[in-house]
Amino acid sequence: MRWSVARVALAVVVLAGLWVGTAAAGVTTLDPEVRPVSGGKYGGVFRYSVLGDPKTFNYFLAKETSSTDILDRVFEGLTTADGVTTEVIPSLAKSWEISPDNRVITFHLRRGVQWHDGRELTADDVIFSFDLVYDPNIPNNFVDGLTIDGQPLTYEKVDDYTVRFTLPRVYAPILRSIGIPIVPKHLLYDAWREGRFNQMWGIDTDPRQIVGTGPYRIVEYRPGERIVFERNPNWWQVDQDGNPLPYIQRLEASIAGNQDVQVLKFLNNEIDYLAPNLARVADLELQADQKGFRLINGGPAFGTNFIVFNQNPNTVPQPKLSWFTDKAFRQAMAHALDKESIIDLAYGGLAQPQWSPIEAANVFFHKPDVKQYPYDLQRAQAILAEAGYRKGSDGRLRDPQGNVVEFELLTNAGNRARETIGTLFKADLERLGIRVNFQPVDFNLLVRKLSETFDWDAIIIGLTGGVEPASGNNVWPSSGGLHMWYPFQERPATDWEARIDYLFEEGTKYLDPNERKRYYDEFQDIVAEQVPLIYTVNPEAWFAIYDYVQNARPTAYGGLFYQIGEIWLER
Repeated sequence: MRWSVARVALAVVVLAGLWVGTAAAGVTTLDPEVRPVSGGKYGGVFRYSVLGDPKTFNYFLAKETSSTDILDRVFEGLTTADGVTTEVIPSLAKSWEISPDNRVITFHLRRGVQWHDGRELTADDVIFSFDLVYDPNIPNNFVDGLTIDGQPLTYEKVDDYTVRFTLPRVYAPILRSIGIPIVPKHLLYDAWREGRFNQMWGIDTDPRQIVGTGPYRIVEYRPGERIVFERNPNWWQVDQDGNPLPYIQRLEASIAGNQDVQVLKFLNNEIDYLAPNLARVADLELQADQKGFRLINGGPAFGTNFIVFNQNPNTVPQPKLSWFTDKAFRQAMAHALDKESIIDLAYGGLAQPQWSPIEAANVFFHKPDVKQYPYDLQRAQAILAEAGYRKGSDGRLRDPQGNVVEFELLTNAGNRARETIGTLFKADLERLGIRVNFQPVDFNLLVRKLSETFDWDAIIIGLTGGVEPASGNNVWPSSGGLHMWYPFQERPATDWEARIDYLFEEGTKYLDPNERKRYYDEFQDIVAEQVPLIYTVNPEAWFAIYDYVQNARPTAYGGLFYQIGEIWLER
């Protein structure tokens, strides 16, 4: 979730006419961007780790960070966000103009941007990528953020380096929403025309066939072992001396499986960078000087972790559906979540309770005074009793119809924080007489249940965050594909979901952030009252980096990879 400046006329740092690189097709980069860095050293291998395997190399089908965190090294959009300021900045578009009525945006592409295979990126690739967004046969996550009042954007090629978009109405988040990955028409058009696009670029594809414009391309993928990237020598960013970025020759992402293995790899200097499990930060600090690394606190993290109950009448049988759709049941569950113990045991004290769907890191839109549910099992029991739930002589809780309350709770295996949350929650619910079958499972299986089969009871998972509330357009409106407790509703199932639909629509109509905030404030109050998602805690963003990694400036918003082109190694 990200937030948008209302209208942007950002300065583009361009050294006009500077030549960068030559590709096989003879394409030259005429509009490079000069980054504020110099003196970097070329070469080397930067090693890091990821928890799991990617599910796809087709960005339009990716719905999980295990895939997008890989593909973000490879693909780029017209716009992106600054990793420090969070503001919208140019990417493949070097600049843009917005019409006086704020409904027409004209993007000017950098001239001579090359695909990894040497072909030049043009307006045709942009048009093709937006055709994919609006193809109903391609289940992508971008369409929700690019559909305004049920209508798509209209777009046209002005010339090879200019694309014009027309909005159905003023839409404040457009400059963030429009930064979708641009993919090569010359490689994917035929498959799309023949109805094979969704079969393209699976994880069984030779990774060298995955072609983007980004600073790195994938050259090797060994499932369960590692992913290797190679430097794009023709990227469009340069340092202050005109030298092409990135400096580092190769990236190697080892697939760790769980956070404990990641920490072990870091301490053994098998990887150079780590976003550690916070429960290990204190231990890492004790070893930092001796081993030659440093720890950086990036402040409150963007992103959320929560417990969600499945309210989908198409997949959840009775009596579970009656429990999960009962606000009193969900509120009782919220009171049974021990956030202070989660902070201590899962995050080493480096976190704060979260009550609102907009995290505290999103300073402007976050509403701190929403309804809260302090840990109180007696209060939880009282709420259940008021709703007709009673404990039997066997100590098991029964609903008003006498059904024993028992459900399955899933999370992704290897995420120690979520596993701790699940263990604590299960223990507390058992004190209420509720049997919870808690099971960590493979992350991709979890995502498949959430987004494809919908066969689950309750799940602990998280969403990426950001500064634009409307980035949650695929989550909060009732028709959203990630409206996970009941996705793809043809019409809102409840009055409160209908109200959120309205608020999300209205919140995008105004360019004044203060005007927008009142809609998102009400949205936060509704979610806190209805608790479709029971938020856990908001951790801090910490990073551990070996000292030989130069010019690394990770932030809570951008992590490290927003500036991967500007980092070099001294070892």
